Amino acid sequence: MHTTFKLQFKKHFDQDPIMVYRAPGRINIIGEHTDYNEGLCLPAAIDKSIYFGLIPSNETLIYSFDQQNSWYPGQTSNLPNWAVYFQGILDLLKQRGFNWPYFKLGFGGDLPSGAGLSSSSAITCGFIALLDEFSSWNLNIRELTKFAVEGEKASGLHGGMMDQICIFNGRKDHALLIDCSNWNFTCIPAYLKAYSWLVVDTRVKHRLVETAYNNRSFSCIRINQNIASLFKDKKSISQLDGEQFIHLKTKLQPNDRSLAEYIVDENARVLKMVKAIEDQNILQAGMLLFEGHEGLRKKYKVSCTELDFLINYAKHSEIAAGARMMGGGFGGSTLHLLPETFVSDYQRRIQNAYKNRFGFRPLCFEANICNGLGRID
Repeated sequence: MHTTFKLQFKKHFDQDPIMVYRAPGRINIIGEHTDYNEGLCLPAAIDKSIYFGLIPSNETLIYSFDQQNSWYPGQTSNLPNWAVYFQGILDLLKQRGFNWPYFKLGFGGDLPSGAGLSSSSAITCGFIALLDEFSSWNLNIRELTKFAVEGEKASGLHGGMMDQICIFNGRKDHALLIDCSNWNFTCIPAYLKAYSWLVVDTRVKHRLVETAYNNRSFSCIRINQNIASLFKDKKSISQLDGEQFIHLKTKLQPNDRSLAEYIVDENARVLKMVKAIEDQNILQAGMLLFEGHEGLRKKYKVSCTELDFLINYAKHSEIAAGARMMGGGFGGSTLHLLPETFVSDYQRRIQNAYKNRFGFRPLCFEANICNGLGRID
């Protein structure tokens, strides 16, 4: 893919890029909506990626090869939907006193957008890394990660840091067990013998996603404010022990209680999944995936008809070991754990079933776990 990207770049800009970076997407095996609750999650970088190339220039311009449109800083009309991520990074850097030379940048790749695979984070991470080298700032990975997290919030989505940590630090055949309270992580071998991860993209994104996602985030902030008033030195759901959590629940409204219960359950599922992978326990891993989806559907309430259809298909399939929705919710993708030898057959069947129900096919691909962001030229 990167060879194709270089050819695209040279054709459009009439010269080779002076550097090319690859920023991967990610799957999240389990641990959804836990990152902004200082909990645990288990993501892994995948080979579907966005590529960035750059040349010096006397003006700054950014071009999308996938959408075939461009944007320049200061542009106020006809803004591409991706411009907010670049603008967010540039605005943050200006606020922090950074300067950089003019440049022309092109980006594109095979990472689907809006699929819950973190394409927006791939943009912010890839852009800040490329700009760091071009401008000779020599920021470390932790600093780059923080800039990417803060810059992405300009899009209006109040998320956490899981995606950015995974994109910068991904490792081939490993998942990252991330403690989101301190951003520390451990690389966990993620290979399940004779099994594969299949991503099934619903190809829908219900318009309420940003509002609904932020409502969950703001509700968790409200819960944490309750925690701070009830318990000394505790500031998040993920820090509470069993007795403290029981006491907290008596102080919460039903909707907030349901969210808090989901976070506690999901943190426990992450640790159980790590053990299941270590033990090569496919039955347990699959059960945890299904349980995680039920929690997202019933307690966190971020699923939708299309996502539930795909998970119900997996439950009634003789092939799938487990499946769950991934990402913010209300559309996007599901993750399915399948025997390697049956992936093609399962993919064909689930696409046909989905088309019969919704009138179009979902996008499917195997998620190959690979290294994180880096320069590739």
